[in-house]
Amino acid sequence: MPSNDLPGLPAVIELRQYTLRPGRRDELVDLFEREFVESQEEVGMRVLGQFRDLDDPDRFVWLRGFPDMASRRRGLTEF
Repeated sequence: MPSNDLPGLPAVIELRQYTLRPGRRDELVDLFEREFVESQEEVGMRVLGQFRDLDDPDRFVWLRGFPDMASRRRGLTEF
């Protein structure tokens, strides 16, 4: 189904995973929520979700979406 049949849903989804120094995950999560979510959304990126890995206390996972690859490039450049 073409992406234009699903308005509002991103056609490109990016999975980001970070393995952090032991015991520092909550610091990154706090920084991420405070400094990065809104600023990414301001340039057209859509933060779809963020997760603490329940099996690894030093891993942080999040997803972001873009309407298309051109929007991804533009958003990353502007960010």
